Amino acid sequence: TPTSASPQCGHTLSQQLELFNNIRPLFANKPLIVMANKCDVRKISELSEENQKVFTDLTAEGIVVIETSSLTEEGVMQVKAEACDRLLAHRVDTKMKTKKVHDVLNRLHLAMPSKRDQKERPPFIPEGALLRRKAMETNAPKRKLERDVEVELGDDYTLDLQKYWDLMNPEEKQDKIPEIWEGHNIADYIDPQIMKRLEDLEQEEELREKAGEYDSDEESEDEEMKEIRQLASQIREKRKLKILASKEKDTQGSRMPRTAKKVDRATLEKEMADLGLDMTDKDDSHYARRSRSLVRKRKREVSAPPTSRTRSQSASRPPRDQSGVRDAKMLKKVKTMMKNSQKDMNRQGRKGESDRHVFDVKPKHLLAGKRKSGSTSRR
Repeated sequence: TPTSASPQCGHTLSQQLELFNNIRPLFANKPLIVMANKCDVRKISELSEENQKVFTDLTAEGIVVIETSSLTEEGVMQVKAEACDRLLAHRVDTKMKTKKVHDVLNRLHLAMPSKRDQKERPPFIPEGALLRRKAMETNAPKRKLERDVEVELGDDYTLDLQKYWDLMNPEEKQDKIPEIWEGHNIADYIDPQIMKRLEDLEQEEELREKAGEYDSDEESEDEEMKEIRQLASQIREKRKLKILASKEKDTQGSRMPRTAKKVDRATLEKEMADLGLDMTDKDDSHYARRSRSLVRKRKREVSAPPTSRTRSQSASRPPRDQSGVRDAKMLKKVKTMMKNSQKDMNRQGRKGESDRHVFDVKPKHLLAGKRKSGSTSRR
């Protein structure tokens, strides 16, 4: 229970003692500690003999009295430690009074090894733990936390976690090198020995230059090598021209259909020649003639029936997949187009072009009605 020995409480010490005696039955059979707070203002030793006798009587009754201060945190850790110890001891005593404790004690056995020699083997406690215990006993001030810095600076505070980095060179803590840059981990591209490797490469390059490894002797090249170099330069030049032509051809406007475009005769002749048509007699071709001739063409005569079986076989109809196909190259292209046109139909799992069946995913004869007792195989 907290009490205050200073006159700043608003209640005299006798009034506080009277209040404590009134509520004292609540603490029966429970661990009890009396805290004399505000010891930074007035300690118990500075009180009058009458007031000191109050705390002396409490101590004589077996109640622990500890002087504390919430301002300087003096005695706070002592109160915590004492309260924890007393609560633990009270809990153990309570359990020891139960009936089940005998069964537990019978199962417990503390093995004590017998001494094999006269050598002392005391327990080892790390130095850091001893210093921490000493700091707790003396209530030494803790290190300044980031929260304390934030309260101290107020609006001027900025979180800086780099100052806590444990680096070999403390001056590198504030280097502006990101950890992740454009999706790549910077640490994957950092080599601690990069400068040494660079120096080795520079020395190796210098030795090669001194040995004349990079000296080109143009006179030693033969005619075949010169032709290869000339052909390579021509290939590079032609490639550049093709790239430029492709860029000029790539227009940014909307695509126009062939029917809406103006087709030049020279362009048409070039495209037909690329497809394999003979353009030698181009002046007599269908696109060069008039759309309506001045002279009416002759009527088609009835062909005479073939007189021999061999001639009739030669005039038979070709297979449908090969009719209208010019050569093997065109046949291969036609088959590819046919295969691509069939992809969508196969992907949808239809029987053919006329398959328009819509499957019933919820058949009513299986899902209608309520589920009655019995077999549930149908619903």
